[in-house]
Amino acid sequence: MIDMIVLVIGLLLLMVSYIDWKLKLLPSILLTAMVFTVAVLNPSNLWFGIMAFIIAYLLYEADFFSGVADIKIMTMIGFMLSTTNHLFGLILLTVIFGLIWKVLIKWRLKHEKDVAFLPVFFFIYLTLFLLGGF
Repeated sequence: MIDMIVLVIGLLLLMVSYIDWKLKLLPSILLTAMVFTVAVLNPSNLWFGIMAFIIAYLLYEADFFSGVADIKIMTMIGFMLSTTNHLFGLILLTVIFGLIWKVLIKWRLKHEKDVAFLPVFFFIYLTLFLLGGF
């Protein structure tokens, strides 16, 4: 059952990443529903979701990323984690991939002011999956 959840969340994350990249506009209710669904399906991982939310809000306040959607997606990924090591992996990957993303985007798209950050979370999710984080 959990493998199907991981696959569905991955596909939804790919979809919202594409929408964010192209339109830079996501329906808030869609992301909130995704977070709620993952939280309900993984009640034993509640602590990891809460910790991911706190870290995401900290990164939001530090202007590392600029949208509430980023907070929701990081929280959703946190609800998928089952160990503290995987939570630290999420934090580390967010910072490393985020910095790489920002450097690449600033270098390639100098005229863009607002750049989608959700694709970074898709790659983080994929990396955590490949490393056995779910």
